Amino acid sequence: MRGNASSETLLSTRIRFTRLSTIGLVHLALVGVLSACSAWEGALDPGYERSLSRRLRDIRPTDLATMAKRPPSTVDDKIDMFKQRRPRTPANSQGQTAPGTAAPAPEKIALDVAAARLAALQNNLKLQAATVDPEIAKTVITEEKAKFDALITANVDLSRKDLPALDGDFVSFTSFDKELDKKSAKLTRVEQTKENLDLNVGLDVPLPTGAKVKLRSIWNEQNLYQPAFFDQFVSASRFSISQPLLRDAGVDTNTASIRIARLNDKAIEAKTKLTAIRVLAKMEKAYWKLYAAMKEFEVRRQQYDLAFDNLELVRQRVSEGLTAEIEIIRSEVGIANRLESLIVAETGWRLAQRELKLLLNIDNVDLNSATTIELLSEPILLHYEFDSERLAATATEQRMEMLDLELKLAADAVKIDFARNQTLPLFMLDFEYGVLDRSGSFGTAFREAWDFDNVEYKLGLRGEIPLTNEKRKSRLRRAILTRSQRLATRKLREITIRQEVFNTLDVLEQDWQRILAARQNVIVSGMNYEIELKQFEEGLRTMREVLEALTSLGEAQLKELKAIVAYQEAQIDLAFATGTLLGYSAVDVEPMMLP
Repeated sequence: MRGNASSETLLSTRIRFTRLSTIGLVHLALVGVLSACSAWEGALDPGYERSLSRRLRDIRPTDLATMAKRPPSTVDDKIDMFKQRRPRTPANSQGQTAPGTAAPAPEKIALDVAAARLAALQNNLKLQAATVDPEIAKTVITEEKAKFDALITANVDLSRKDLPALDGDFVSFTSFDKELDKKSAKLTRVEQTKENLDLNVGLDVPLPTGAKVKLRSIWNEQNLYQPAFFDQFVSASRFSISQPLLRDAGVDTNTASIRIARLNDKAIEAKTKLTAIRVLAKMEKAYWKLYAAMKEFEVRRQQYDLAFDNLELVRQRVSEGLTAEIEIIRSEVGIANRLESLIVAETGWRLAQRELKLLLNIDNVDLNSATTIELLSEPILLHYEFDSERLAATATEQRMEMLDLELKLAADAVKIDFARNQTLPLFMLDFEYGVLDRSGSFGTAFREAWDFDNVEYKLGLRGEIPLTNEKRKSRLRRAILTRSQRLATRKLREITIRQEVFNTLDVLEQDWQRILAARQNVIVSGMNYEIELKQFEEGLRTMREVLEALTSLGEAQLKELKAIVAYQEAQIDLAFATGTLLGYSAVDVEPMMLP
């Protein structure tokens, strides 16, 4: 009894130990899973994350003195510049070479509008980014078309089973032998060892009608090794097709996504063309902005030089006793005032140069390089009388925004048809046909299967009818409402485009009248300055009056310059409003596309 108790205690201890070990293993497994879950959070690299946190947390001050090339100077140190002539041509920058370039930047680049337009098409970074969008859209078309690609399937399965002996059912014997007759016995199923090899090769072909065709070739080998050897080879070939009858049926329904992708591709091309037009229009405006900045600098420099010449004249007349010395001070005040304007004009010229360089993005010409852009084109000063209604009609036809809406409306129509099809019940017609045979080898089984002695076929009809169908009906309503909204947007955009055309025509006419008025003002202001200067030389006017006349002449010249540039910009705006470009040269957008 004591020995039995010890055995029972030992057995219970082992059971408890086994349970504890199992619980420990489960606990460790859970800890491992939870640790893995923490890794699933996608944590960043610790060092990189610390660097980001530090850069996001701190706002550091900037010491301008440490960033300067030389110690800063005061106003008193630089006051002598007011007594010297400014350079006769502006200095573009620090004269640096573009970083990373193989050769020094050119000293000067001569461009007319056509050459600048070509450079913008080839090099503008915004346009280069936009030209990638059509290529991306074309990959979507290829992706949608690929849903009709055939699919080859293959799988091989090898299995082996060692089945133990099992007790079977009770049976009763009926026999002429009296000892066996009406006797009952329990059968015993013997141990078995089986191997099974399955080879399945098939082809799945989706059709534009919505049907799915499947071809299958199946080979099966079964071997029984115990209690006695037995083998069997089965070969079968099957053909099946499933065709939807309502929902998902028809070529239009199954190719809807491809047509939508094609329409979106054309819409993106329209947007790319619009981006090209915008970039070119912006570049042309920058071209004339630089022209205006250069001409303004020339006017300011002329004003400064004339004021300086007047100072020399005054000094000479004072030395001859013909003019009071106070006129020297007045002349120096005039020089100081014009020097400030000259400095501002030079800075404006630099900024305009840099803006055009940015849009052109010419190789080996950095924004801060010493390269200057020499403009070869002159403003075209011709007055036009336009048919406003004809221009408005042309604009609504040629504007890429209208084409974009037209393509989106066409895509909306396809989406509505598809959504309407999806509200129908689902009925599938299934048909399957196959041949098979068994033999002692694969080859024999395959050949004998095509005797069509053993065939099988199946014909079926499946249906699916939702009770409410609100999900698909809601999608249809949303597609219809989206198209209605876009139709209203198209009408609004058409009205807006017409307004842009009419407004641009008014501004164009206004700027032409400004040119005429400014030209007249320049003529009379020039005559007035010559008269005032002559009167001063005769002792009838003071230098203050001469300088006022000179100022009026300069302002008149600047007004004429601004009117001329505004007229060029108005012509650019009119071309843009009609969906075209100003007619310096034709532009083909296709070469910009990536291969």
